[in-house]
Order: sequence, then C-alpha cells, then structure tokens
Amino acid sequence: MRLFLLSIVLFSLTSCQTGKTGHLKIDRAVSADFASCTVYPQYNYYYSGPNAQPNAILAVKKEYNFEQGLWKPIDLTREQLCDWIRIIDPEYRQVRNGYSYDGYMIFSADKKELGLWYSRENHAVIKEQADKLIIYTPSDRPNSINNFNDINSRF
Repeated sequence: MRLFLLSIVLFSLTSCQTGKTGHLKIDRAVSADFASCTVYPQYNYYYSGPNAQPNAILAVKKEYNFEQGLWKPIDLTREQLCDWIRIIDPEYRQVRNGYSYDGYMIFSADKKELGLWYSRENHAVIKEQADKLIIYTPSDRPNSINNFNDINSRF
C-alpha cells in the first residue's frame, strides 16, 4: 500500500513538472550594459511592475516565442532605459532598500542563452514548454501558466 501511494505521489510530482527548467547566472557585463543604458537590437524587451519604476527588465532573444504573462512589452530606447536606471538604481550600483539591481544571463536547461535579466530579484523560473518560453519569479507564479490575469491586476 505504501509503495502504491508513493508511486502516485511521484507520478503527480513528475507530471506537474512539464517542460525544461533553465536558470539565471549573474553577470557583471550584463549589469554594466544595463547601467550604461545599452539596448541591443537582437532582443525584445519587457518589464514588470510600474512603468515609472520597473521591478525587473527582461530582454529575450527575438527567435524565441515568449509567453508575456505579467511582462509588459516595450520598444525600449536608450533614453527610456537611462530614465529607468536613474530611478531604480541610483549611483548605478548602490544598494537600495536592502536590494541592488543586478544583471544576469538567462539560460535554458540545455545551456542556450535565452536573454538578459536586470532586477533586484536574483531568481526566476525559466521554462520551455512546447514552443513557448515562460519566465516568472516564484512569488508571481500564476495558478495556471496560461492565465496571468490575477498577476496583471496587481501591477
């Protein structure tokens, strides 16, 4: 009986974990690029949080089909990025409210570069499901990957 219950629990856990999970890797060059307001044409840019002071800025390589969810797309310009940097990261590296914004490379489970991450959050869930790339912080995890309405209403 215990073996049967254990097998049900294991099956449930593995069936809920669909897709491959990637990771963030802190990168000083990415931090420096954001601090110097560098916008690269090979990425689509998104942000989360208020437009005046984003919680995170995300750059996803254009070749990926990105599930926006809580992320708001933006045609990011150097001027806009500089405005954000002046507000969210005073002195370009000074810790603010116990957190500093840092730059990260985003990698897939098979170590392909997917994009860039600039945030005071140092962790994210990065998944490739079917033909979609999904990225969110664990605190913003939606009940359903396809239903982000609750998350969007918070921002």
